[in-house]
Parts: sequence; structure tokens; C-alpha cells
Amino acid sequence: MSIIGLNGEKSAAAAVKDGLVLAEATNRIRGWVNAPANAFTPTVFVEKVREAVKGTGLDLKVLEVDDMRRLKMGALLAVARGSDEPAKMIVIRYNASNARIALKRGSRGPAGPLLALVGKGITFDSGGISIKPAQNMEMMKSDMGGGAAVVGAMLAIAQLKPKTNVIGIVPTTENMPSGKAIKPGDVVTGSGGKTIEIINTDAEGRLILSDGITYAVNEGATHIVDIATLTGSIARTLGPLAIGAFGNNPPLMDLVRRSSDLAGERLWELPTWADYDGLIDSEIADIKNATVPWAGATTAALFLREFVDGRPWVHLDIAGSAWQDAAELKTVPRGPTGSGVRVMAHLAQLLANQ
Repeated sequence: MSIIGLNGEKSAAAAVKDGLVLAEATNRIRGWVNAPANAFTPTVFVEKVREAVKGTGLDLKVLEVDDMRRLKMGALLAVARGSDEPAKMIVIRYNASNARIALKRGSRGPAGPLLALVGKGITFDSGGISIKPAQNMEMMKSDMGGGAAVVGAMLAIAQLKPKTNVIGIVPTTENMPSGKAIKPGDVVTGSGGKTIEIINTDAEGRLILSDGITYAVNEGATHIVDIATLTGSIARTLGPLAIGAFGNNPPLMDLVRRSSDLAGERLWELPTWADYDGLIDSEIADIKNATVPWAGATTAALFLREFVDGRPWVHLDIAGSAWQDAAELKTVPRGPTGSGVRVMAHLAQLLANQ
């Protein structure tokens, strides 16, 4: 491919090539998010990923229900109980040949960075027993937007080849009401050992992410970014334009901001002040999965922070930015946007260049 005026400019040609990689990864994910939920179950999600990673050099591992039981992923399994579709956990690894070896499982010793990208893969969200209103429920086919974005980022990373190791983790299931579904008032135990009181079964994304984040910690992740269509709160706050960002580490947040600028995506940091810390306290468990009717995006972030084991972490809430129907917005495509794909791909490059 050549562009008039850029022929012979190696840096410009490389930039165009990278831009095409990012665009193709983003558009692939937009198609996945747009798929009907009956045509994009967790099993189909795995099949799509398996096909997409062929020939890329990425390593793919899929955890099945028996693996989740062995690893005591009680939060993910609790959400999956209400559905007849078996849950999956997709694990994709990018091993940079010229990066220092990442931390071994359970090791605390010095090593090069291992960036973990953890995405929510709810292929349909009815709300479970705390069922959603019927109006617009058809849009809940897009509740796997964060998980899809992680896959898209990993596909781009495989071609961009940053000099750092990256692991992509996507817990995926449906959230459905049935006689087996979790109920408000239940207590479940995640794979990290924390007990969780279920207040609202529609706060399921943070439950499955908690086991995904714990898996990342156990695999030796030095930096963690999770991404999810997590809260109506962020959509009401920022609308369909911007990603809401929360974190515990200013240097990593600065890298994420720079990544969003490079990606051409809007991102806004919101607080996780200590004043909020008591909001997820439970009287009968370590923490609870829902709380007061305000600061919903922040309290969801506080819940996820409980599982990062002190690692530098950023949470990206794309509940607004993953899909937009506002005809007034001219800079964002209608429908699924692929929000976060390019941000995470650029982040891997920036982290490698530090």
C-alpha cells in the first residue's frame, strides 16, 4: 500500500501499517459485539478466538468448568449457574522474544513487566434474579464488549510486537435467571478466598472479573488493566463518548492516558478516594457486590481493587463508550465502537518503552 506524498518515508509507512493493524483489530471486535447473543455464546466466543489467533504466534488456553472448580473460581461459577451455556475462561499470551522473562507463578522476585488485560465477557446479561427492565434488554448482547476488546488488543499486539509480555484473560458466561441462579443474599467465595455477599445479581460483571484478576495475579502479572461494560453509572456520567478510568497507581494511569490520546479515544479519570472505602463492607462477608444508589462506577472499581493484590492497576469502564446511538455525536461511529482495543494495544507499547 502506498499513500501519495509518503512514498519512501519509512517512518510514515510504518505508522500507516500500525494504523491498519489497529483499525482491523477494532473492526473485528465491533462485529463480534454486534452479533446476536444466540449466535455468540461463550462456546462460540472461544471458537471465534481460536480461529482469530491461528498463525499469530499467540498462545491460547481455555479453562473449562472443571478447571474453574479446581481453581475455586466461585464468583465466576456463581454467575454461570443460572445459564445452560457452560462458562469459559479465555487466556491468551503474547510472549515477546526480546522481553525479560516475566514473573513465575507465585514469585515476587525482580523481572520484566507482565501486563495483564482482563475483560468482562458476559455474552448476554438479563440481570439474573435481579432482572433488568424489558426495555432495551436486547442491547445486553453487547455486555461482552470488554472481553472482546481484550482479544482485539491481543491480536493487534501480536502484530505490533512490543518488547513486553502480555496476558489477556476473558471470563465469559451468560447471566440468566433460573432455579439454579444465585440470589440476593447469597454468599460466594472467589478464587482468592474472599467471601462476597450478593446484593444484586445484576452486579455480575465485577464477580467474574474478580476471578479473572485473581488468575492474573497468580500468573505473576506486574501491571493489571481490566475493561468492562460495567455500570450504568458511568454511562450516565460520561455518556457514549468517554471511557471512565479508575486506578491505584498514578504512573500506570498516566500511561493509560497517553495511550488513549494515541488511540484517539476519550478517557476520564474518576476518584477512588479513601472516603468511599466503607461502601463495599458487608456484615456477613468480606465484601458485598452492590451498595448505595450513588457513585456506582466508583464502588464497582473499589470492589475490583480488592483483588489486585497491590499491583499497579487501572479499571476501564466502557459501559457508555462501547456502543453509541447518539446521532448528535459525529466523531464516534454508530453502534459498537470497539472501545478500548487501541488503548490497550498502545499501552503495551508504552510499557515496553519505559
